[in-house]
Amino acid sequence: MNPNLPPSPPPSLRVLVLDAQYCHALAAVRSLGRSGAVVTVASHKARAMGFASRYATARFQCPSPNVERQAYTEWLLDTLRRHRFDATLAFEEATADILSQNREAVQRLTGCPMPAREVFLAASRKDRIARLAHQLGVPVPTTHELERVEDAAALAGQIPFPVIVKGVHSSGSQQVELVRDPARLVETVERVAALRRDPSMPLPIVQQYVEGSGYGLTALVRRGQPVAVFMHRRLGEHDVAQGVRFAHGATGAESVDEPELRSSGAAILQALCWDGIAMVEFKRSRRDGRFYLIEVNPRFVGSLELAIAAGVDLPWLFAQMAAGRPIIGPNRYRVGLRYRWLLSKNVAVVFENPVGYALGALSALLPGTRTDLSWRDPRPHWSQIRNAAWWVRDYLGARHRGHGGARQPARSASASESAAPLHRVAEAAAEAIQARR
Repeated sequence: MNPNLPPSPPPSLRVLVLDAQYCHALAAVRSLGRSGAVVTVASHKARAMGFASRYATARFQCPSPNVERQAYTEWLLDTLRRHRFDATLAFEEATADILSQNREAVQRLTGCPMPAREVFLAASRKDRIARLAHQLGVPVPTTHELERVEDAAALAGQIPFPVIVKGVHSSGSQQVELVRDPARLVETVERVAALRRDPSMPLPIVQQYVEGSGYGLTALVRRGQPVAVFMHRRLGEHDVAQGVRFAHGATGAESVDEPELRSSGAAILQALCWDGIAMVEFKRSRRDGRFYLIEVNPRFVGSLELAIAAGVDLPWLFAQMAAGRPIIGPNRYRVGLRYRWLLSKNVAVVFENPVGYALGALSALLPGTRTDLSWRDPRPHWSQIRNAAWWVRDYLGARHRGHGGARQPARSASASESAAPLHRVAEAAAEAIQARR
C-alpha cells in the first residue's frame, strides 16, 4: 500500500428497507440513496410507493406481516440468507415485532440494532412503560390497571372524567377511545378488550386524559446512550377527542428542542438500555406545561422526513451503526422547521376539515416549511395519488351505504353529534383499506 495515496472510500452499504408502502419508508429510501447506499425495498403491496423511487435498485414483494405472520417470517429469514445486507430497517409495528421475536437469527444475517426481546416487549406494553416512568419520576398520566372488566364500574365512581381507555399493546389510535361519560366506561373497556389479538393479554388500562399537544423524541441509541436525537411537535393530527377512531398520523409537524422532553425521553431509553431506533411520545399539558409520557414506539415513525430535513439523517446513521461503522450524531439541528404532508397523510383531512387542509396547504408556501412533494423523485407520487383515490372511493361508497339505511358502526362516546356521521363513514372507509392490505 502506498502511504502517499489517500485511503479508499468504504464500499457502498447494501440496505434492505421493509414496509415500502409507507411515506416514512420512502423517506428512508431517498435518504439512503442520496448517501450512496444500494437500496433494496420490500412490501406486501404490489404498488408500494417505495417501489417507484428512483433510488430503489431492487424490489421484493412479500407476504403481509400483519395477516401472514409466519409466511412473512420465513420469507424474511430466507431473503436475508440469500442476499447480503449490511442493514435492515423496519417501519411497521408488526414488522418490528417479527424482527424482535427473531432477533438472534436476524442479527446473524444482517445489521439490525435492537434491544433484547424482553426489553422490546416491555417498551411495547403501555402498562409497563407507565410503571417505569412513575419509578423514574417522569410525568405520566394517572393510570389504572384492571383485573376484571367489572372493576371498571367501581372505578367510574372514583375518578375524574374524561379518561382514555387504551389497549396495553397497541399503536397510534388503534384500541384507543376517549370516555367522557362515567356510565360508558364499562362498555368501552369491554369493546377495547375485545380487540386484543391475544385474549391472555391484560385488560385495557384507564388513563387520565391529558389535553394538550403531541410531542416526540426520536433517538438512535446504543446500549441506552443516545447517539442522535431529534424532537418534534405535531401541528395537525386526528385525536380521539375529536371522535376519530381509525389510525391516522399527524399531517404537520415542527422541529423543536425542549430540555424537559430531552431529559425525560433519554431517561426512559437509558433505563431500558435501549439499542437501535425508538420514538418516545409525550403530551404537553395545557394545564401545567409538563410533558407526560404516552408510549414508546420501537421503530422509525412518521415524522422521519422532518428529522432528515432538519439535519438528523436517522436512516443513514442507523445503517452505518448497523454495519459497524463509527458514527457521531449531529449536536444540533434546525429548530422551527415545519413539515406538511400534502399527499401521503392528508386525504382524510380534505373531508373532515377542508378549511384546515386548505390553510395547511397554503402554509407550505411560507419560509421555513417543507412538504412531501419531491421534484427529484416524483414517481412515488402516482402511488400516493392512487391510494388517495382508493380512499375517496371507499369513503364515498361507505357514505352512500350509510345514507341508504345500512346498519351504522357503533358511535364512539367521544364523537360530537355533528361530527359523528362523518367519522363513522371515514372509519368504515379506513377499515375497507385495511382489509385490502
